[in-house]
Amino acid sequence: MRTACTAVVIALSLLAAGLAGQAGLGRISGVLTGSRGPIPNAEVRIKNTATDQVIVATTSATGEFSVSVPAGSYDVFSSTVGYAVLARRGVNVTAGATVRVDATLANNANAGTPGEIFFLYARADRKPPAGPAPRTRDGKPDLSGVWYPGPDLEPEAPPMLPWAEELFKKRSTRVGDDPRAQCLPSGIVRTHGLDLAKLVQTPTLLIMLVESSVPGVRQVFLDGRPHPPDVQPSWLGHSIGRWEGDTLVIDTIGLNDRVWQDLQGRPQTEKAHIIERYRRPDLGHMEVEITIDDPGAYLRPWKVRRLLDLAPDEEILEYICNENHKTEHFVN
Repeated sequence: MRTACTAVVIALSLLAAGLAGQAGLGRISGVLTGSRGPIPNAEVRIKNTATDQVIVATTSATGEFSVSVPAGSYDVFSSTVGYAVLARRGVNVTAGATVRVDATLANNANAGTPGEIFFLYARADRKPPAGPAPRTRDGKPDLSGVWYPGPDLEPEAPPMLPWAEELFKKRSTRVGDDPRAQCLPSGIVRTHGLDLAKLVQTPTLLIMLVESSVPGVRQVFLDGRPHPPDVQPSWLGHSIGRWEGDTLVIDTIGLNDRVWQDLQGRPQTEKAHIIERYRRPDLGHMEVEITIDDPGAYLRPWKVRRLLDLAPDEEILEYICNENHKTEHFVN
């Protein structure tokens, strides 16, 4: 009898512990729709603002998602091919409650441009190859390959200086003024955002060949040289790299103030210092984290995070951008 009673007590104790654990949980649910109806198979990233822990959900055929989370504050993101980014910040969840995050996503500004975001759609339809990340003869991860672009996974809203905020608001209503729309370079931060890119890695040099981008070629020196003392500002600046374990850290200075950091027109000044971190965790994926430290325009450094997929069947093709000013009526 004592054994039976003991078992009952243990069972009740475990049940009480489980209920106590669940008592601190809430739920975030929602539906994503667009101009063509529900958005299925969209990745939704739910980030705890206190711990930075990210829970990833995927929308159903009807565009629905739902996750159980501890009580707290969350940012909810979705970067879906062909649509504007969802960034709902400061979603407060209390124990036992469900918070709705429903959203109708506008069409991506580039979605109506023939061929402009082909590789984003191609990436969505193809599964990257599996296997371990390749390594070079000296044991370093080999980043070489052709890579599909990827969206910003968790877009930040960095606080800007007043002049930069005013310029940003003005630019966001005139996307035709984007340097990219004028056949000018897109800059570093937007690399891997829209274009197919080929990386060629040697022991002393990493070369990036970017399709649909001007000038299309970027050099990262891996031979231990420092930045020159008199770097003249340019669209891509001067880049040097070093290895921190299996992560390639790229340090860039000497940037000009003509770049738009994104389609909405976040500014860049000549004080910008950009640090990129490239990590290839396996054969088919590349993790990219970009830190923008630009005290000329922003109150603090901010980051862009992307996940690239290998495109083993693709190759860089010739890309010519010329006389784009004659199509201003399409993009203004």
